[in-house]
Amino acid sequence: MKTKILFALICLAFQTVFAQDITGSWKAELEIQGNKLPLILNVKKKTAGYSATLDSPMQNAKDIPVSKIEFGDGILSFESSVIGLKYSGTYSSEPKIQGQFSQNGFQAALTFIPLDQPVQTVGKLPADYAKNLVKLDEYLSYLEKNNVEAGKISIFKGGKEIYQRTFGEKNLPGYNPKDNLFQIGSITKTMSAVMLHQLAERNKIDLNNKLSIYFPEVPNADKITLKQMLNHSAGLANYVDSEKEPKWLTKYYTEKEILDHIISQKAVFEPGTSTQYSNSGYYLLTKILEKATGKTFAENLSQMILKPAGLTRTFTVSSNPANVFRGFSYANGWIPVDDFDFRNVVGVGDIAADPGDLNKFISQLFSGKFLSLNTLESIKPKENDQFGLGIARVPFYNKTFYGHSGGTYGTNSLMIYNEEDQLAMSYSLNADRMGANNFAIDILSLLYGLDVKLPVVNNQKLSEADLKTFEGKYTSAQIPLGIKVFVQNGALFGQGDGQPAFPLEFVEKQTFKFDQANLKMIFLPAENKMRLIQNGVEFIFSRTKE
Repeated sequence: MKTKILFALICLAFQTVFAQDITGSWKAELEIQGNKLPLILNVKKKTAGYSATLDSPMQNAKDIPVSKIEFGDGILSFESSVIGLKYSGTYSSEPKIQGQFSQNGFQAALTFIPLDQPVQTVGKLPADYAKNLVKLDEYLSYLEKNNVEAGKISIFKGGKEIYQRTFGEKNLPGYNPKDNLFQIGSITKTMSAVMLHQLAERNKIDLNNKLSIYFPEVPNADKITLKQMLNHSAGLANYVDSEKEPKWLTKYYTEKEILDHIISQKAVFEPGTSTQYSNSGYYLLTKILEKATGKTFAENLSQMILKPAGLTRTFTVSSNPANVFRGFSYANGWIPVDDFDFRNVVGVGDIAADPGDLNKFISQLFSGKFLSLNTLESIKPKENDQFGLGIARVPFYNKTFYGHSGGTYGTNSLMIYNEEDQLAMSYSLNADRMGANNFAIDILSLLYGLDVKLPVVNNQKLSEADLKTFEGKYTSAQIPLGIKVFVQNGALFGQGDGQPAFPLEFVEKQTFKFDQANLKMIFLPAENKMRLIQNGVEFIFSRTKE
């Protein structure tokens, strides 16, 4: 199997929001030839970034310098040049960090857990939360002033809005004051799931039925239940992905063409044996919903959710909604993003909405407006599962929110609800430089009275002449993937062989990044080389003549 760097953002997927804190000491046991070698990682927060040292108690080694440490989007990577050690791991909410250790050719899995350090906990939303909203507003003003983010946020408490703000939109090219809607991506799936559960409560559909009743041509259709499709355990592939043309759904395709693509994809596992997020499952579920009712997705949504809930700022693609904010990415300035043709993702990710409407929907969902409380309880994720039957668990330290996220090529959205505090929070970002996960963590931290670190970005503009010094075709002996770096419309882009182009944001000196793939490029023009770092793994590329 060839190894490839995954540049392309997988959209219409689920974003997991973990509140992440790596400061303190972490312990791990490295197994070498049956022996266990304890390691301790000591991490301190600096004004910008982190510093760290390593201890190896059995070797009586203390304060081994860590020459480089980075942490972002749930990925911790560090290295110690004095002992030839490298590590890259993923943070989870327990908390623990699971990853890969390497030293002088030796490689092993290694998991770090906290070393007798107190774990951050979050209590109930304080009664005087109004002062926290003031801090949150100041935070958004900072993001707006420094050109970091653009979007809208809404917060509900007890079913009523306590805060809302649109921010950063005036910083974007072509600003239109009439725009007020955002593409919400996969949050659409929760609404689709709720309608299917409504039909099940009315005995108009059986969620234990096999997919073969409706689409017998789909791989494993005779083994897959509708419930398994709802919680992503059906083993279906993801029709949004295509190896031949990664962003194929930016152009319109007929329903038959999409169904043919789904049928042609192989199963990724036996139904019920694992979980993997699948847009294909929800595309098929939407068609099943339409067959069961004899109505279009838009008609069902209007009659079963929008009108009963009084949602006036929520629209399907068939409504051809006007005044939808366009998505942007940052590369030497904001540049517009070509998004999905949303006719390709009906019931999967086609809805445009206002965050306030999303809060109305999820608040009423948890009050029993759409489903019985018994059904509502049954669709929540089971213990230790992330996905339920249309909603997902979203952990924030020790608190549990339920809801869904939504990503398109141009937007990132989140809709979540906490039952203890009767708190709903929804946002949509159509321009993002700090990472949607980091934004969500900061917003929740401010709401609950925790400190946050203000994100820092570099707004320096580089001339086209400066950018052209990095252009070229780059190849590496470490990985069978060429990368073309080029300047277009005053911005720097990278493009892997057979992959879509991606914008490169200037960080400092000769360093650029693409946060959506957790990727950093450090150019060395004088040497005709480039260092590429992704998820803590480094590759050396050489510039060749095209």
